[in-house]
Amino acid sequence: MTDDEGVVVPFPVGEERPRVRMSGQERRAQLINVGRAIFAERGYEATSVEEIAERAKVSKPVVYEHFGGKEGLYAVIVDREVANLLRSIPNALAGGRPRLALQRAAYAFFEYISDQDAGSPILLPGAPLRLS
Repeated sequence: MTDDEGVVVPFPVGEERPRVRMSGQERRAQLINVGRAIFAERGYEATSVEEIAERAKVSKPVVYEHFGGKEGLYAVIVDREVANLLRSIPNALAGGRPRLALQRAAYAFFEYISDQDAGSPILLPGAPLRLS
C-alpha cells in the first residue's frame, strides 16, 4: 500500500485495519450466524440486540434494519433450523415397513441433534442435548 506521495506504507493490522463493507446479503448472513451462535449459547431471553451487534461489529440499527429486532432474527433462525431438520426426515420415512421408517426418522432426528451443535439448543431450549 502506498500513500499519496508513492511511499510504501505497511498495511494496517489488527484493529487499525479498515473494515470491509459487506453487501446486504453478506451482512444478513453474518448476523444470522452470529445470532445463531449467541441464541444457542445463552438462550433467547438472555440474548440482547446489543450483544448481537457487538459480536458482529455493527451498530444496533443494522440489526433492526435487517430483522426488525431480536424477535425477527430469532424467527429467521428457528425457521432455518426447522427446515434443516425437516430435510433429513422425509428420506428416512420413504419406503419400507412403518416400524423401520419410524426408526430411520428417529435416527435422522438424533443425527441432526449431534451434528448441529448450535441448532438443536435453539429448537429444544433447555434440553440436555449432548449425545456423546
